[in-house]
Amino acid sequence: MTGEKRGVPPEILQQIRDRVDIIDLISTYVSLSKAGQNYKGLCPFHSEKTPSFSVNPVRQMFYCFGCSVGGDAFTFLMKQEGMDFMEALRELSQRTGVVLPERRELAAKTTSGLSRERYYHLYQLAASWYHRNLQEAPEGQVARDYLDQRGITRESWSTFQLGYAPDGWNGLSKWLERQSVRPEELIQAGLVVQKEKEDGSRVSTYDRFRARVMFPIADLRGQVLGFGGRIMQDGASPKYLNSPETDLFFKGRSLYGMDKARQSATSAGRFYLVEGYFDVITLHQTGITNAVAPLGTALTSDHVQIVRRLAPSVMLVFDGDAAGVSAALRTLDLFVNSGLDVRVLLLPTGEDPDTFIRKNGVSAFRELEGRAATLLDFAIMSVLNKAQKDSIQDRVKRADEILAILQKTKNPIEKDEYLKVVSERLGVRQDLLRKRLPTLRRQSDASPSSQVQEKPVAKLSIPHGKPEERDLIVLLLQGRLVPDQIRQLDEGAFTVPLYRHILAKALEHLDQEGQVNLEALRGEFSEDSGYESVLSQLSVWDLYIEDVSCHVVGCLRVLENKQIQRLLDELIGQLKVAEREGRHDMVDALNVKINKLQGKKALLTVSP
Repeated sequence: MTGEKRGVPPEILQQIRDRVDIIDLISTYVSLSKAGQNYKGLCPFHSEKTPSFSVNPVRQMFYCFGCSVGGDAFTFLMKQEGMDFMEALRELSQRTGVVLPERRELAAKTTSGLSRERYYHLYQLAASWYHRNLQEAPEGQVARDYLDQRGITRESWSTFQLGYAPDGWNGLSKWLERQSVRPEELIQAGLVVQKEKEDGSRVSTYDRFRARVMFPIADLRGQVLGFGGRIMQDGASPKYLNSPETDLFFKGRSLYGMDKARQSATSAGRFYLVEGYFDVITLHQTGITNAVAPLGTALTSDHVQIVRRLAPSVMLVFDGDAAGVSAALRTLDLFVNSGLDVRVLLLPTGEDPDTFIRKNGVSAFRELEGRAATLLDFAIMSVLNKAQKDSIQDRVKRADEILAILQKTKNPIEKDEYLKVVSERLGVRQDLLRKRLPTLRRQSDASPSSQVQEKPVAKLSIPHGKPEERDLIVLLLQGRLVPDQIRQLDEGAFTVPLYRHILAKALEHLDQEGQVNLEALRGEFSEDSGYESVLSQLSVWDLYIEDVSCHVVGCLRVLENKQIQRLLDELIGQLKVAEREGRHDMVDALNVKINKLQGKKALLTVSP
């Protein structure tokens, strides 16, 4: 829906579009690299290995040639963050400093009943209260001592906005109520817990986090959307407690430290994926500022997609005990064929990055990193190392385990090389292993999970052929035509319905100088996802022309020539009918028209 339809003055939208840097905005989520006039990267809206997502900084537009999603900065935020138009508008107004007119319309609500802005505001208020408790409150001494004992520096306290939740039932809720926060908002945000007495006589509330060190969890833009809280005395339960999931906070889509690690990971081309909050902070303290961690849950495909869009490589860091090895092996299905270079760094048994670095220093960690195996190599060697060579049954079992791993990869060279190694280590002939491999693959393909396919997105497509029509529309949408050239565009000369419709709408949005108001044109199609996608695609289309004026003249000539030929064909058809019916007056009139058109066509052919 356009801004005008929502009561937002179009000049305000234009000010925001003029000031926003779409490359900077999208780079928060996607690693972009320069490619001609555009920037390219992996699409954040669908899974792909080869970059097909294109962003044009001049026209402030993006388009994915893989899934056909495209638009401007507003569209990107709406699709990436699940915002509605007004939420995206407020976000970009804050980003650009453009002041919005006061509106009576209520902010869009999340399913919890809170607006997105209110939700973020409450969590930032809570984060600041926890942080002050850690730094200043007398009761925070226990947390200060605990963090000192864990080797967490004061600088990290500030960098990660660490905090402390006192051992009381309603410290946070009372303070927030003094900041004009209503009790029902605290419940909706999940900052307090509501409990009903068994007899149903009354409902009581209490702070969700008590007597815990607090770790704010932020999104890519650094906005707090949840918390993790850790007890300070071993043996209590649960050791870690997270905020409840909401329509803004999902553990399976969040990585602790991502807002701090994103930039350095993009520069270094690698993320370090560790298991806990303290691991992340310790690595950042030692200069490894591209470390992140899941929130006490298993890795998900969403985690992999987030990482993959920002860096080409991942270092998985696990404890070297049986649980750590199993955790590393469980990531295989997520990472295989993802296009990421994945390596596994196993620490000594019983160690995590936090304890290992404090005991041995960062140089010892770097030494282990240098010996890290690829994930596939690690998985296969883990199976081979368990094989009992004197047991035929065990070797057959291990062979099938490894073949099950190999059938996941689509790289034939990789498969062949590993088959040689497996053959030598297990004493099984390569040809037998190769015969067995397709059998396992068929079993895998028959499984229900392998039958799930992504549904193709319905879309309007750019037709093949008619390059002269396409080029003129591309130049028009990219603002590369001057008013005199725009005046020469004849809707009747276009034969492709898609281009003809775009041109017709464009000519309805000419300003006083004769230029197309491109923002108004995009607004015209904003409620039609098919046309919005096509407009975005054409707006970022790579069209390299040395002499635009000469190219426009050539395209217009081709269009006029084809239009004349169509008219000639029509008139000749009418002439044959008139001759057959003996209508001599019509025959003469038609011949005059035909001769005039043929003369015009001849002039077009010989003109430079």
